[in-house]
Amino acid sequence: MPRHGYRTGPKLDPTALSRLAGLETGHEESPTWRGWCLGILSCAFLAAIIPYVDFIIRCTRVTLNVLPAPPMVLLLALIATFNLLLGRWMAWLRLTRQDLVLIFCMTMVMNAIPGVGFLNYLINGQMGLTYYASPENNWREVLHPHIPEALAARDPADPNAPGPRPVEWFYSGLPRTEAPGQTLKTVFGILLPPYLRWCVVIVCLFGMFFALSGILYRQWGDRERLPFPLAQVPQTMLQGLFGDEVEAPFVRDRLAWLGIGLTFALHSWNALGDYVGNWAPIPMKNYLQGYFTEGVWKYLEPTWCHIFPSVIAFMYLVSLEVSFSLWFFYLVVFKLGVVIASGVFGIGENGWFFDIATNGPRGIFTNQGAAALLVMVVASLVMARRVLWASLREALGLSAPAPQEAFSPRVLWSTLLLSIAGTVAWLAWFGMDWYWALPLVILLLLAATGAARLVSEGGVLFPRAPLPSDLLMVAVTPVDLGARNYTLVSLCGKTFDFDWFRMTPMTNILGAFHLGALTRTRLRPLLAGLIAALVLAYGIGFFSYHYVCYTNPGGARYLGWCFGWSAGFYGDMASKVKTIQSYEKRKAQSAAQGQPLPEAERPDIARTDWWKVSWMGVGGSMMALFLFLRTRVFWWPHPIGYVMWNMLQPVRTMWFSFFIGWLLKTLILKFGGLRAFHRSRRFFVGLVVGEALATIFWIIVAWLMGFSGGYSIEYN
Repeated sequence: MPRHGYRTGPKLDPTALSRLAGLETGHEESPTWRGWCLGILSCAFLAAIIPYVDFIIRCTRVTLNVLPAPPMVLLLALIATFNLLLGRWMAWLRLTRQDLVLIFCMTMVMNAIPGVGFLNYLINGQMGLTYYASPENNWREVLHPHIPEALAARDPADPNAPGPRPVEWFYSGLPRTEAPGQTLKTVFGILLPPYLRWCVVIVCLFGMFFALSGILYRQWGDRERLPFPLAQVPQTMLQGLFGDEVEAPFVRDRLAWLGIGLTFALHSWNALGDYVGNWAPIPMKNYLQGYFTEGVWKYLEPTWCHIFPSVIAFMYLVSLEVSFSLWFFYLVVFKLGVVIASGVFGIGENGWFFDIATNGPRGIFTNQGAAALLVMVVASLVMARRVLWASLREALGLSAPAPQEAFSPRVLWSTLLLSIAGTVAWLAWFGMDWYWALPLVILLLLAATGAARLVSEGGVLFPRAPLPSDLLMVAVTPVDLGARNYTLVSLCGKTFDFDWFRMTPMTNILGAFHLGALTRTRLRPLLAGLIAALVLAYGIGFFSYHYVCYTNPGGARYLGWCFGWSAGFYGDMASKVKTIQSYEKRKAQSAAQGQPLPEAERPDIARTDWWKVSWMGVGGSMMALFLFLRTRVFWWPHPIGYVMWNMLQPVRTMWFSFFIGWLLKTLILKFGGLRAFHRSRRFFVGLVVGEALATIFWIIVAWLMGFSGGYSIEYN
């Protein structure tokens, strides 16, 4: 069997084979009305309560914890209630496999939008621009002219002016009046138009994600056989439930419940410390800084050994070469690089120096990872060139469409192009030059595809892709963009980041299509369900998010760190805009005098960061070399761990769990063989389900006890 440039997955993947068999027999089915009703109700309920959970209860923020606990616990509850209990006496209440898949995928795709998810970036980006403006920082004169008022509600400039002040009340709470409902109605009337304008571009963005996912999901699932470990969890939970498989149901498997019980007991023991005095928790997060203080060892700081049961389980569901790469490239290659950079060349003090920065010598590792991610995406598109070309030919009418395709290639490609054009037009309408908007959108698509690849292939639910605005400003400087373009590029880059820490939309869409094909669910109804879930998330989530903030005593400023990031973001933006304007003014004066501006007077933001350019070149070249060597040298490691350098926080936090998962799978395969490996699979899926169950259980306990904060089950 020839090795491809980016080979993934085991040679024989039972899930891929069963998927192909299901497609060949043509037994796809649609969800019933029960699935639609429960899916819509579940999404509406989650969109309404997630802001309260994230901002008021705050023990575990379900949109900050990248393990999607609500969809998993909901799936387990529906199976137990409708299929195992009520279904025994009322058969018409039983949910079909397609019903359960629809509900899981709908709740999954909207899980990261309310609360500390995407709405946090969108809403605080709007509110912080006015709230943190002051006469001292001069934002009203520096930033407000470049960010249209149509995109961000603003209070009257005069603090004594009568009338509603939606931004101030958002952070300080609604004033005490006899008619708070009427005040809220007035506030929503002011905030809704800017939000709806943002929703226009969000529709275009999701159009791109849906179209590209529809084009790529067969390539990734059938041909490259990516494991999609997150989709394996609901797939395993549904096994044996409908009498069409030889295996016993997951929910009646002792080994599965052993995994669920073990993780649930572990987290519950630690969570009891919030309610019982002098409680000794089991250490899950261990820091080794105290051991690395002398000689060369001091350069290894930070070294963390965190234990995440679900991360260990996901490493069991991916290939050994992937799980090996994830810890090897951090513990060995990265740490050795830090020792050389710090101890030999004296560039930094230790690993903290190179943590997340991207500028100058601080970014020599993160920039390598960013370029490696782009090369990975390009390589995956090159591998899919035959599929992409065949799909494009079908879209252009040059060849007959394949009968088994769920989506029309013409519709997919038309949606992709129209969505790109719509996004560029939206950015241009609000002031960005189209020739900067177009590469920004293309870079966004590449970054989203890279993050989706990390999750689908590596099981890394805590990925990070470079900001499209940062990638754009590698080739051009803020001065080249100009003040207006720079502010809009930075704002849209931050907003459209979709915060990869909490799962990108494209990741969830690809996973939904893959899971739907595995379970013989018709993909068009599934697509309609995903769209309905997003409409509910952005509709209900907008009102529930603002309601929690406005009605909280003291407002949003007392609800945690997630409401203060915009101060630093806009502060840095304002500083650079002032520098750009000052530089342009001096340059114009020098030109009027017929003299060029001296090189010494050029600010740093007018200079190309050659450190960044050079190390991105190194990263791209090394990634290309690694991919080539994998086609020639059979033992060459998978390069996905190198890609993870683009943001070191996830791999720094998780490397030890990556190692444990790899080690356990290696030992099981070595001493137990394939039989033990397949039998143990349900135990590891049980670890994931148990962690999700513990998350929701202790959120409910905190709510009942009136407790805020405390033990959190979060990756970061």
